[in-house]
Amino acid sequence: MTLRKLVTCVALLFASLVSLTPVFASSSNSVQKVIDESYVQPDYVLGYSLSEEQRSQTLDLLGYKADTDTNVKTLDTSSYAKIMNVADDPSLQLYSSVKIQKLGSRETLDVQIVTPENITKVTRDMYRNAAITLGIEHAKITVAAPIAVTGESALAGIYYSLEEKGAAVSEESKNLAQEELGALSDINEQNKGKEGYDADKLNVALTDIKSAVADSGDSLTKDQVRKIVEDTLKNYGLKSSMTENQITLIVNFAFNLSKSKVIHNAGFKSTLNSLKDSIVAKAKSTFKGFNLNFDANKAVESGKGFFARIWQWLVSLFS
Repeated sequence: MTLRKLVTCVALLFASLVSLTPVFASSSNSVQKVIDESYVQPDYVLGYSLSEEQRSQTLDLLGYKADTDTNVKTLDTSSYAKIMNVADDPSLQLYSSVKIQKLGSRETLDVQIVTPENITKVTRDMYRNAAITLGIEHAKITVAAPIAVTGESALAGIYYSLEEKGAAVSEESKNLAQEELGALSDINEQNKGKEGYDADKLNVALTDIKSAVADSGDSLTKDQVRKIVEDTLKNYGLKSSMTENQITLIVNFAFNLSKSKVIHNAGFKSTLNSLKDSIVAKAKSTFKGFNLNFDANKAVESGKGFFARIWQWLVSLFS
Protein backbone atom coordinates (compact mmCIF):
# COMPACT_ATOMS: atom_id res chain seq x y z
CA MET A 1 0.00 0.00 0.00
CA THR A 2 1.36 3.40 -0.97
CA LEU A 3 1.87 6.11 1.63
CA ARG A 4 -0.85 8.18 -0.05
CA LYS A 5 -3.40 5.35 0.22
CA LEU A 6 -2.41 4.65 3.81
CA VAL A 7 -2.88 8.28 4.84
CA THR A 8 -6.19 8.39 2.96
CA CYS A 9 -7.47 5.32 4.84
CA VAL A 10 -6.40 6.82 8.17
CA ALA A 11 -8.11 10.09 7.28
CA LEU A 12 -11.35 8.33 6.35
CA LEU A 13 -11.27 6.33 9.58
CA PHE A 14 -10.60 9.52 11.57
CA ALA A 15 -13.54 11.25 9.87
CA SER A 16 -15.87 8.38 10.66
CA LEU A 17 -14.85 8.41 14.32
CA VAL A 18 -15.25 12.14 14.92
CA SER A 19 -18.60 12.25 13.13
CA LEU A 20 -19.98 9.20 14.87
CA THR A 21 -22.94 9.96 17.12
CA PRO A 22 -24.24 7.11 19.22
CA VAL A 23 -27.96 6.43 18.77
CA PHE A 24 -29.97 4.90 21.58
CA ALA A 25 -33.50 3.65 21.35
CA SER A 26 -35.90 5.43 23.64
CA SER A 27 -36.97 3.01 26.35
CA SER A 28 -39.50 3.25 29.10
CA ASN A 29 -38.19 4.23 32.49
CA SER A 30 -38.78 1.16 34.68
CA VAL A 31 -38.29 3.12 37.90
CA GLN A 32 -40.94 5.70 37.02
CA LYS A 33 -43.23 3.02 35.59
CA VAL A 34 -43.19 1.13 38.90
CA ILE A 35 -43.98 4.35 40.79
CA ASP A 36 -46.91 5.08 38.46
CA GLU A 37 -48.33 1.56 38.67
CA SER A 38 -47.48 0.30 42.16
CA TYR A 39 -47.68 3.31 44.48
CA VAL A 40 -51.47 3.40 44.77
CA GLN A 41 -50.83 4.18 48.42
CA PRO A 42 -47.75 6.03 49.68
CA ASP A 43 -44.83 3.90 50.79
CA TYR A 44 -43.09 4.62 54.11
CA VAL A 45 -39.53 3.51 54.92
CA LEU A 46 -38.41 4.08 58.51
CA GLY A 47 -34.88 3.97 59.87
CA TYR A 48 -33.96 0.88 61.88
CA SER A 49 -32.58 2.85 64.84
CA LEU A 50 -35.85 4.59 65.72
CA SER A 51 -37.40 3.74 69.07
CA GLU A 52 -41.12 2.93 69.14
CA GLU A 53 -41.85 6.46 70.30
CA GLN A 54 -39.67 7.90 67.55
CA ARG A 55 -41.33 5.66 64.93
CA SER A 56 -44.72 7.02 65.91
CA GLN A 57 -43.39 10.58 65.90
CA THR A 58 -41.74 10.11 62.50
CA LEU A 59 -44.86 8.61 60.94
CA ASP A 60 -46.84 11.64 62.17
CA LEU A 61 -44.23 13.96 60.64
CA LEU A 62 -44.52 12.11 57.33
CA GLY A 63 -48.31 12.47 57.29
CA TYR A 64 -49.18 8.84 58.00
CA LYS A 65 -52.90 7.99 57.97
CA ALA A 66 -53.53 4.83 59.98
CA ASP A 67 -56.94 4.16 58.44
CA THR A 68 -55.70 4.10 54.82
CA ASP A 69 -51.91 3.77 54.73
CA THR A 70 -50.67 0.20 55.07
CA ASN A 71 -47.25 0.22 53.41
CA VAL A 72 -44.73 0.76 56.20
CA LYS A 73 -41.26 -0.77 55.93
CA THR A 74 -38.11 -0.65 58.06
CA LEU A 75 -34.66 -0.22 56.57
CA ASP A 76 -32.41 -2.42 58.71
CA THR A 77 -28.62 -2.50 58.71
CA SER A 78 -28.32 -5.60 56.50
CA SER A 79 -30.57 -4.10 53.81
CA TYR A 80 -28.71 -0.80 54.07
CA ALA A 81 -25.35 -2.59 53.72
CA LYS A 82 -26.55 -4.48 50.65
CA ILE A 83 -27.93 -1.36 48.97
CA MET A 84 -24.90 0.79 49.76
CA ASN A 85 -22.31 -1.93 49.09
CA VAL A 86 -20.77 -1.64 52.56
CA ALA A 87 -20.10 -4.13 55.34
CA ASP A 88 -23.08 -4.97 57.54
CA ASP A 89 -22.44 -3.19 60.81
CA PRO A 90 -25.13 -3.56 63.51
CA SER A 91 -23.89 -0.33 65.10
CA LEU A 92 -25.01 1.71 62.08
CA GLN A 93 -27.41 4.46 63.09
CA LEU A 94 -30.35 4.81 60.67
CA TYR A 95 -32.81 7.53 61.65
CA SER A 96 -33.77 9.50 58.54
CA SER A 97 -36.99 8.18 57.02
CA VAL A 98 -38.94 8.76 53.82
CA LYS A 99 -42.38 8.62 52.26
CA ILE A 100 -42.75 8.13 48.51
CA GLN A 101 -45.98 9.01 46.71
CA LYS A 102 -46.85 8.92 43.04
CA LEU A 103 -47.89 12.12 41.25
CA GLY A 104 -49.67 12.80 37.98
CA SER A 105 -47.57 12.62 34.84
CA ARG A 106 -47.81 16.40 34.36
CA GLU A 107 -46.53 17.12 37.88
CA THR A 108 -42.85 17.54 38.64
CA LEU A 109 -40.54 15.80 41.09
CA ASP A 110 -41.11 17.22 44.57
CA VAL A 111 -39.01 16.70 47.70
CA GLN A 112 -39.99 18.08 51.09
CA ILE A 113 -37.87 17.94 54.25
CA VAL A 114 -40.37 18.35 57.07
CA THR A 115 -37.63 18.48 59.73
CA PRO A 116 -35.00 20.71 58.08
CA GLU A 117 -33.43 21.41 61.47
CA ASN A 118 -32.65 17.69 61.83
CA ILE A 119 -31.32 16.98 58.31
CA THR A 120 -27.96 18.65 58.70
CA LYS A 121 -26.02 17.77 55.55
CA VAL A 122 -28.39 17.18 52.62
CA THR A 123 -30.65 19.86 51.15
CA ARG A 124 -33.96 19.43 49.38
CA ASP A 125 -32.46 20.17 45.97
CA MET A 126 -29.60 17.74 46.53
CA TYR A 127 -32.18 15.01 47.11
CA ARG A 128 -33.99 16.10 43.94
CA ASN A 129 -30.83 16.05 41.82
CA ALA A 130 -29.95 12.58 43.10
CA ALA A 131 -33.51 11.30 42.58
CA ILE A 132 -33.38 12.37 38.92
CA THR A 133 -30.12 10.47 38.50
CA LEU A 134 -31.86 7.47 40.05
CA GLY A 135 -34.49 7.64 37.30
CA ILE A 136 -37.40 9.30 39.12
CA GLU A 137 -39.27 11.82 36.96
CA HIS A 138 -42.41 12.70 38.90
CA ALA A 139 -43.14 11.71 42.48
CA LYS A 140 -43.37 13.30 45.91
CA ILE A 141 -40.69 12.37 48.42
CA THR A 142 -40.96 13.47 52.04
CA VAL A 143 -37.99 13.21 54.43
CA ALA A 144 -38.05 13.37 58.23
CA ALA A 145 -35.88 12.58 61.24
CA PRO A 146 -36.72 13.01 64.95
CA ILE A 147 -33.09 13.84 65.87
CA ALA A 148 -30.23 15.61 64.11
CA VAL A 149 -28.66 13.37 61.41
CA THR A 150 -26.88 13.94 58.10
CA GLY A 151 -29.83 12.64 56.07
CA GLU A 152 -27.73 10.55 53.69
CA SER A 153 -29.41 7.26 54.61
CA ALA A 154 -32.75 8.61 53.34
CA LEU A 155 -31.56 7.95 49.79
CA ALA A 156 -31.03 4.30 50.71
CA GLY A 157 -34.62 4.28 51.96
CA ILE A 158 -35.79 5.39 48.52
CA TYR A 159 -33.78 2.59 46.86
CA TYR A 160 -35.22 0.08 49.31
CA SER A 161 -38.80 1.16 48.65
CA LEU A 162 -38.38 1.00 44.88
CA GLU A 163 -36.74 -2.42 44.93
CA GLU A 164 -39.36 -3.85 47.28
CA LYS A 165 -41.99 -2.63 44.81
CA GLY A 166 -40.24 -4.40 41.96
CA ALA A 167 -38.35 -1.57 40.27
CA ALA A 168 -35.19 -2.58 38.43
CA VAL A 169 -32.86 -0.06 40.04
CA SER A 170 -29.47 -0.73 38.46
CA GLU A 171 -26.29 -0.75 40.52
CA GLU A 172 -25.04 1.91 38.12
CA SER A 173 -27.94 4.26 38.95
CA LYS A 174 -27.61 3.66 42.70
CA ASN A 175 -23.88 4.26 42.66
CA LEU A 176 -24.22 7.43 40.59
CA ALA A 177 -26.99 8.88 42.79
CA GLN A 178 -24.98 8.13 45.92
CA GLU A 179 -21.81 9.57 44.37
CA GLU A 180 -23.69 12.72 43.41
CA LEU A 181 -25.35 13.17 46.80
CA GLY A 182 -22.05 12.58 48.60
CA ALA A 183 -20.16 15.06 46.41
CA LEU A 184 -22.80 17.80 46.68
CA SER A 185 -23.32 17.44 50.43
CA ASP A 186 -19.56 17.40 51.13
CA ILE A 187 -18.92 20.45 48.94
CA ASN A 188 -21.81 22.33 50.53
CA GLU A 189 -20.67 21.50 54.06
CA GLN A 190 -17.07 22.52 53.35
CA ASN A 191 -18.02 25.81 51.68
CA LYS A 192 -20.71 27.13 54.02
CA GLY A 193 -20.16 30.82 54.61
CA LYS A 194 -17.42 31.09 51.97
CA GLU A 195 -17.61 34.22 49.84
CA GLY A 196 -18.89 33.53 46.33
CA TYR A 197 -20.35 30.12 47.17
CA ASP A 198 -24.07 29.38 47.03
CA ALA A 199 -25.84 25.99 47.28
CA ASP A 200 -28.65 27.03 44.92
CA LYS A 201 -26.12 27.99 42.25
CA LEU A 202 -24.31 24.67 42.67
CA ASN A 203 -27.52 22.69 42.22
CA VAL A 204 -28.47 24.70 39.12
CA ALA A 205 -24.94 24.33 37.74
CA LEU A 206 -25.25 20.58 38.18
CA THR A 207 -28.51 20.46 36.21
CA ASP A 208 -26.71 22.24 33.34
CA ILE A 209 -23.72 19.88 33.57
CA LYS A 210 -25.95 16.81 33.53
CA SER A 211 -27.94 18.16 30.57
CA ALA A 212 -24.74 18.82 28.63
CA VAL A 213 -23.50 15.32 29.36
CA ALA A 214 -26.84 13.88 28.23
CA ASP A 215 -26.58 15.82 24.94
CA SER A 216 -23.07 14.60 24.17
CA GLY A 217 -23.39 11.03 25.44
CA ASP A 218 -20.63 8.53 26.02
CA SER A 219 -18.33 9.99 23.36
CA LEU A 220 -17.07 12.56 25.85
CA THR A 221 -13.49 12.39 27.02
CA LYS A 222 -12.48 13.18 30.59
CA ASP A 223 -10.90 16.47 29.41
CA GLN A 224 -14.12 17.47 27.64
CA VAL A 225 -16.14 16.75 30.76
CA ARG A 226 -13.74 18.85 32.83
CA LYS A 227 -14.17 21.73 30.36
CA ILE A 228 -17.96 21.47 30.66
CA VAL A 229 -17.79 21.44 34.46
CA GLU A 230 -15.31 24.32 34.76
CA ASP A 231 -17.12 26.51 32.22
CA THR A 232 -20.45 25.92 33.96
CA LEU A 233 -19.10 26.66 37.44
CA LYS A 234 -17.47 29.80 36.06
CA ASN A 235 -20.77 30.91 34.50
CA TYR A 236 -22.43 30.83 37.93
CA GLY A 237 -19.51 32.47 39.73
CA LEU A 238 -18.62 29.32 41.66
CA LYS A 239 -15.27 28.26 40.25
CA SER A 240 -13.15 30.65 42.33
CA SER A 241 -14.83 29.61 45.60
CA MET A 242 -14.30 25.87 45.07
CA THR A 243 -11.12 23.87 45.52
CA GLU A 244 -9.55 21.77 42.79
CA ASN A 245 -10.49 18.61 44.71
CA GLN A 246 -14.13 19.71 44.89
CA ILE A 247 -14.21 20.40 41.15
CA THR A 248 -12.65 16.99 40.49
CA LEU A 249 -15.45 15.33 42.49
CA ILE A 250 -17.98 16.84 40.10
CA VAL A 251 -15.85 16.00 37.04
CA ASN A 252 -15.58 12.35 38.11
CA PHE A 253 -19.33 12.13 38.72
CA ALA A 254 -20.17 13.80 35.38
CA PHE A 255 -17.77 11.55 33.48
CA ASN A 256 -19.25 8.42 35.10
CA LEU A 257 -22.72 9.74 34.27
CA SER A 258 -21.74 10.21 30.62
CA LYS A 259 -20.97 6.48 30.34
CA SER A 260 -24.24 5.39 31.96
CA LYS A 261 -27.66 4.44 30.62
CA VAL A 262 -29.29 6.94 32.98
CA ILE A 263 -28.83 9.86 30.56
CA HIS A 264 -30.89 8.05 27.91
CA ASN A 265 -34.09 7.93 30.01
CA ALA A 266 -36.80 9.68 28.01
CA GLY A 267 -37.62 12.21 30.73
CA PHE A 268 -34.11 12.83 32.07
CA LYS A 269 -33.52 16.27 30.55
CA SER A 270 -37.07 17.57 30.98
CA THR A 271 -36.98 16.66 34.69
CA LEU A 272 -33.64 18.45 35.03
CA ASN A 273 -35.11 21.54 33.37
CA SER A 274 -38.07 21.50 35.78
CA LEU A 275 -35.69 21.27 38.74
CA LYS A 276 -33.60 24.16 37.42
CA ASP A 277 -36.68 26.34 36.86
CA SER A 278 -38.02 25.68 40.36
CA ILE A 279 -34.69 26.50 42.05
CA VAL A 280 -34.34 29.72 40.08
CA ALA A 281 -37.96 30.71 40.81
CA LYS A 282 -37.41 30.14 44.54
CA ALA A 283 -34.12 32.10 44.69
CA LYS A 284 -34.59 34.53 41.82
CA SER A 285 -32.43 37.35 43.21
CA THR A 286 -29.52 34.92 43.65
CA PHE A 287 -29.33 34.48 39.87
CA LYS A 288 -29.61 38.14 38.92
CA GLY A 289 -26.96 38.97 36.33
CA PHE A 290 -26.10 35.33 35.55
CA ASN A 291 -26.68 33.68 32.20
CA LEU A 292 -29.43 31.13 32.84
CA ASN A 293 -29.41 30.07 29.18
CA PHE A 294 -25.77 29.08 29.35
CA ASP A 295 -24.97 26.20 27.00
CA ALA A 296 -22.25 24.08 28.55
CA ASN A 297 -22.09 22.04 25.36
CA LYS A 298 -20.26 24.85 23.58
CA ALA A 299 -17.10 23.58 25.27
CA VAL A 300 -17.57 20.26 23.49
CA GLU A 301 -18.56 21.87 20.19
CA SER A 302 -15.41 23.98 20.16
CA GLY A 303 -13.42 20.77 20.55
CA LYS A 304 -15.29 19.27 17.62
CA GLY A 305 -14.40 22.38 15.63
CA PHE A 306 -10.74 21.61 16.23
CA PHE A 307 -11.16 18.13 14.77
CA ALA A 308 -13.10 19.57 11.83
CA ARG A 309 -10.15 21.87 11.08
CA ILE A 310 -7.79 18.88 11.08
CA TRP A 311 -10.10 17.08 8.65
CA GLN A 312 -10.20 20.14 6.39
CA TRP A 313 -6.41 20.24 6.44
CA LEU A 314 -6.27 16.57 5.38
CA VAL A 315 -8.75 17.23 2.54
CA SER A 316 -6.74 20.21 1.29
CA LEU A 317 -3.54 18.16 1.51
CA PHE A 318 -4.82 15.65 -1.06
CA SER A 319 -6.57 18.15 -3.29
